[in-house]
Amino acid sequence: MKKLSSFCRVDETQYALSTNKVNMLYYDLPKHFQGEYHSYETPRLCTILQGTKQVHINHSEQFLYRKEQCVLLPPHSTVFMSMSEYTQALVYEFSDSIVEEVSARVCDNLEFDAPSDLDYRHFRVERLQDRIHSLHARVQDILHSGDQNVDFLLDLTCQEMVYELLKRQGCHEILSHHRNHPINQAIRIMKASQGRAISVSELAEETSMSLSNFSQKFKMVTNQTPKEYLTKLRLQQSKLYLNELSVTDTALELGYENISHFIRLFKKEFGITPKQFKLMQN
Repeated sequence: MKKLSSFCRVDETQYALSTNKVNMLYYDLPKHFQGEYHSYETPRLCTILQGTKQVHINHSEQFLYRKEQCVLLPPHSTVFMSMSEYTQALVYEFSDSIVEEVSARVCDNLEFDAPSDLDYRHFRVERLQDRIHSLHARVQDILHSGDQNVDFLLDLTCQEMVYELLKRQGCHEILSHHRNHPINQAIRIMKASQGRAISVSELAEETSMSLSNFSQKFKMVTNQTPKEYLTKLRLQQSKLYLNELSVTDTALELGYENISHFIRLFKKEFGITPKQFKLMQN
């Protein structure tokens, strides 16, 4: 499993161990390392294999967490952390599908009242004990097993881990209710558009919010404006199109009538031109 030495999103995307239901991220961080960390669109369960972390989560008070604890982050969390010693960490990034599948099977038997006004920046610190600790150890065994069916085994184990988290009230709220947040609804609409043009006003209407209120809340949750987020999605989609289409056809497919503008945006985002990207793929 590839070790990550920073919180670079490009590296996280490229080097995560990904199954159908979960991404596993392994961080290997030196003594005195510090940096800003983000959970992006999905909940993340953060654990420490070795060392300790001083963290501020979503502007909370600073606290220390250790190997025997875990932190469940809601989507779009911002964490500033520092390490006074060499630290290894394993992070579970749960997909919507694994949370939905487990919830559909068991939530009728779990007696929790949905919060009337869940703070979207809420997080949960838990002790790694009992069943969750055993499952966490099982995941580490699977990762080191060399088994040909690692993905299958990880998905099974992580389904049970999500089940155990859903049984805890605070964790249940984070896992179950983030999908109903209007900003996450907007993000799903953006992604479903596969990079094609969609207006911010359409997104505001879909989430039953005024344009100004939607834009303000979107920026608060994601640290990006809706337009910036859409642009990044379109540019990511353009890399897929460039495998089959010309630069011009890719730009037009994504709604960029000004080809030069598309090329400038692509180079600003990825550091190379679309043409250079195509040549690298051949």
